Amino acid sequence: MTSAGAGFSRRQPGCSFFVARRGRREDGFTLVEVLVSLVLLALVLAVLAGGLRFARGTWGAADKLDELAGYAMAERFLRARLGEAMPVYEHSAAGTVRVAFQGSGDTLSFVAPASNGPAGAGLYRYVLEAAPAQVLAVRLAPYQPKQGRGEADLSRHELLRGVQSVAFRYFGPSQLGGAPAWHAAWTRTDALPNLVEISIARDDREGGSLSLIVELRLLTRAQ
Repeated sequence: MTSAGAGFSRRQPGCSFFVARRGRREDGFTLVEVLVSLVLLALVLAVLAGGLRFARGTWGAADKLDELAGYAMAERFLRARLGEAMPVYEHSAAGTVRVAFQGSGDTLSFVAPASNGPAGAGLYRYVLEAAPAQVLAVRLAPYQPKQGRGEADLSRHELLRGVQSVAFRYFGPSQLGGAPAWHAAWTRTDALPNLVEISIARDDREGGSLSLIVELRLLTRAQ
């Protein structure tokens, strides 16, 4: 009994040492584990940074495509509608008869057909101008003679954003039988111009300035 008890007492310190070592191992991490964790964290951060750069590039490309698509749509609209401006004659407020086309350096008004306008197919009066919020806008409404009708009745739509200024020029003879030339305003009341130039000033970040020349296909016979 005594020897057995003594033997048991000799094993006891060894067991206590083993248990103590396990306790210290569970309380912390080894240097190898810390290094592995740091390497994994660095890899995850590198992947996230690359993903963010890719996302920013994708968003930038999408914005550029939207911008180009907006200009393409505006150009198609202007070429289609302005190119079909009609030599419609109407009575002015002074009682005289004039063509329904008025062009200055910053505003252009004309009448043209549309197959899918807001009120369906038919003739529409259009007014192109630069709106205050850096927008190239068009105001339109189904065409009616101007008697008793103000331009406030025209609904406004945005064609192009990021516009600093818009300038119009007109090419054609300034009088019957005259030589065609470029003019800052169209003053003739009996005929349409041959060409209309639209110059759109924009910031370089928005794509820079744009210039568009539209041929008016429906002209009066007497030029």
